[in-house]
Amino acid sequence: MKSHTRVFAGVSVLVCATVSLAEIRIVADHSENPTASFKFKNVPAPSKNDAATKGRFTIVDGEEDNNGGTLDRLHDGRVPTEDDQPSENFFFQAGTDGGRILVDLGGAIDIQQVNTYSWHPTTRGSQVYQLYASDGQGDFNSQPKKGTAPDKCGWKLVAKVDTRPKEGEDGGQYGVSISDSGGTIGKYRYLLFDVSRTEANDGFGNTFYSEIDVIDHNATEVVETVAAQTIEKTYEADSGKYQITIDTSAAPDLTEWADRELAPVVREWYPKIVQMLPVKDMKPPAVLPSRSEKA
Repeated sequence: MKSHTRVFAGVSVLVCATVSLAEIRIVADHSENPTASFKFKNVPAPSKNDAATKGRFTIVDGEEDNNGGTLDRLHDGRVPTEDDQPSENFFFQAGTDGGRILVDLGGAIDIQQVNTYSWHPTTRGSQVYQLYASDGQGDFNSQPKKGTAPDKCGWKLVAKVDTRPKEGEDGGQYGVSISDSGGTIGKYRYLLFDVSRTEANDGFGNTFYSEIDVIDHNATEVVETVAAQTIEKTYEADSGKYQITIDTSAAPDLTEWADRELAPVVREWYPKIVQMLPVKDMKPPAVLPSRSEKA
């Protein structure tokens, strides 16, 4: 039996049978008060070293929106820090009904999970897509356009996902995890996401997808994405009280280092610099903003 799921408000765990001995399991979490860490109760946090990290992502059908990020945003191991950051998400062109995304993992692997993440304050937060998989063998079409049924050209339908709530607002942060009770979804090289818009009442129904993770069953370790933070610390000195702010949104991997190593250095040297560079009638600033540079 083909899997078909619809997720309602709150946290839902959905199970659909595909064969008699195994079940495709789709777990969806929805947070209306999310944080940049993308932490969910039942869905794993985004990964920065999963099988999709080095995979090749291609648009098979549809057009990316120029106001958003490129396909790289879907597998760069980074997630947005706010609920409306177009450049940190991938989404299809406004006014269109989604599109299709091909993921080439470079070789067939035993797929344990496929996890997708999204974040937006309105209807662009929900996820609506069909997931297909293929090993690339036989009568295989790697670029099936809209109107071509993938399951008729070498693809297997894995799951149908629809996280639009039955009641309430669509906005918030969503995490979806697709797995199989048998341990692996199957051994595949290619994944195809047939993405649909969440609504057609206006031109802004295409989801802000933040990350797509593919977990290899044989991977030795999966490392969670490090969330960016705005670190604020207030210190006392002879020259008065001052506050430093370090924003790591451009380099989330440096968050821990900035808190542990950089902040203490600023605390030590700022008062010294103030004393070394006296200027008549100058009052040193009490707030020191700092932003990490992009690599």
